[in-house]
Amino acid sequence: MPMTEEREQSPSLREEAARWLVRLRSGEATADDRRRLNNWLAEDPSHRQEFGRVSGMWTNMTGAKPLFETELRKAETRWAEYASTSEPAAGQSWWSPARMVAAGALMGLITLTTLWWVNGVTESLHYQTAKGEQRQLTLSDGSSVMMNTNTQMTVEFSSKTRAIRLDQGEAWFTVAQDGRRPFEVEVANGIIHDIGTQFIVSKSSQQVEVSVLDGIVEVALHPPVARHAILHRGQRVSYGMDGWISEVGPFDQITAGAWKDGKLIFKGHPLAQVLNELARYRTEEIRLLDNSLKDVPVTGVFNIRELENSLELLQDALPIRAQRVNANLIIVERASPSTTAPRSRTR
Repeated sequence: MPMTEEREQSPSLREEAARWLVRLRSGEATADDRRRLNNWLAEDPSHRQEFGRVSGMWTNMTGAKPLFETELRKAETRWAEYASTSEPAAGQSWWSPARMVAAGALMGLITLTTLWWVNGVTESLHYQTAKGEQRQLTLSDGSSVMMNTNTQMTVEFSSKTRAIRLDQGEAWFTVAQDGRRPFEVEVANGIIHDIGTQFIVSKSSQQVEVSVLDGIVEVALHPPVARHAILHRGQRVSYGMDGWISEVGPFDQITAGAWKDGKLIFKGHPLAQVLNELARYRTEEIRLLDNSLKDVPVTGVFNIRELENSLELLQDALPIRAQRVNANLIIVERASPSTTAPRSRTR
C-alpha cells in the first residue's frame, strides 16, 4: 500500500513523519522506501518541516535520555519486537501492527522530549546514602557528584536549569560546562552558583560550609539577608541558618577532600570535633562525657573503611577510655592513670 494511501488513516502529520523516521532507523529501509519518502517530502513543504522537526527532536533526545530511562526501555522492547519480523511481501505495507506500535512508542518519547525541551519541564531525582556509605553519581549533563556518608539531595534538571538541593550531609561537585543552563546548589537558606568549578558543600545542623577546590563560586543567602560572597580556588566560607556569613578564608584542601579517597585526616583538631566526625560514619552515637577533654588536640589518619579500629587507636594515643553502653551508644571519658586492665573493645 503506498504511503499516500495510509496517510488518511494517520491521526496527524507528526505521526506520519514519526513512522517514516522509524522506518529509516530500523535498518531495513529499501531503495524503494527512500524513493517513496522523497516523494512524500516533495508533496508539501509542511512534510519537510515536520520530518525535520521530528528528526531534530529525536537527536535532542540524546541529552535527555537519563530522564526517560523507563520510556526508552519500553521503546527498545518495541524495536526488538518488530526488528525480527519478516520483510513484507511485494505490494504489502511495511506498516505491520508491531511496527505501528513502535512508531507510537517513538511518538511518546518525542512528546516527552518536546515538553522537556520547549516548556522546561523539570525532572526530580532523589539520592541518599546511609551512614558509612559513599556514592559516586554521574548526572545527565556530565557533571559528577561524590556523596559522602549520611547525605540526602534532590537533583532537578530541565532544559533551562540545573538545580540541586542538598538536604543534609556532604557532597563533592565537579561541574560540566553548560552556557545555557546555570548550575546551582541550594542548601538551607543559601544558594551556591557555580562558575565552572569543583567544590565541596557540607551541611550540619548548625551551619553550611562551602569549600572551592577549583574555579569560582558565588554563595548568596536568601532575602531578606541578601548577603553574598565570591570564592576562588582554595577558599572557604560558612553561613548559618539565622543569616550570618563568615569571612572568606583559606582551608587545607588535602584535609577537606581526603574523605573522597577514603581517609579522614586530622591535624591538631579538637577531640570533640574528631569524635563528631567519626560518628558521621558509624551507626552509634559517640558521646564525650568529660568536657575537659573536648579541646585535646588529635593528629592522625583514619581509613574510612576501617573505622572499627578508630576508637582503639585514639585510646592508645590519648588519656581516654571508650566503652560501649549498648548497640546505639559509645561513651568516651578520661582514663584513670592507675588503670592497668585491658580496655574493652568498642566494636
